Amino acid sequence: MNHREYITIGLIHALEESEEPIRESFQKIWPEVNLNEYSDFQLSVDRANGLDEVSIRSRIIDLGQQAVNDQVDAILYTCSAFGEAIEAAKNQFNLPILKPNESAFKKAIHAASDVNILVTFEPSLNLLTNEFEVMSKGLDIKIKGHLIHDALKLLKEEEVQAHNNKIIDTVKEIPAEETVILGQFSMARAADEIKTNMPDRLVLNTPDAAVIELKELLLG
Repeated sequence: MNHREYITIGLIHALEESEEPIRESFQKIWPEVNLNEYSDFQLSVDRANGLDEVSIRSRIIDLGQQAVNDQVDAILYTCSAFGEAIEAAKNQFNLPILKPNESAFKKAIHAASDVNILVTFEPSLNLLTNEFEVMSKGLDIKIKGHLIHDALKLLKEEEVQAHNNKIIDTVKEIPAEETVILGQFSMARAADEIKTNMPDRLVLNTPDAAVIELKELLLG
């Protein structure tokens, strides 16, 4: 437990569209916390263009170092396409560090039904399904990845409802007994509408899950 008057979380962004959803999750779940934000939006572009992992890792760690230098209490990376590099940062720094999806993955594993990971950023698809396979190794959970084409393009064009509709339509196609993970923070914009229209579905919202776990880690 932190004994300073204020707890500060370092948020590290590589995709601009991830910023608003995680801020909203903190405001909803843990509004008292301080947020320091660090960003390198070129990272997501470079990832999509196939930049080598060594260069990616170096930049992810550099962002973490900035947060550590500012004496944050924990770090949350908010873009889903950098799991291996974030693992390297976890090994480098002596404070709690969360990948964006690991909290939702834990909840999905606990639910013990087959899992569907939805993404709108193509580089995240194999990375996230592989991460989940590692976390669920030895368990009888089938995993399916779904790339929702053009949804991120719509979001970047500020067509938020059209973006959300594509996600909602994909969820509707998935059997009701299976778990759905909205695999990117940017996709959380569709979460409330999904909950309203499909209240009995287990659809995990990654920023909410991350904030809940951070609050439990730091406050006990």
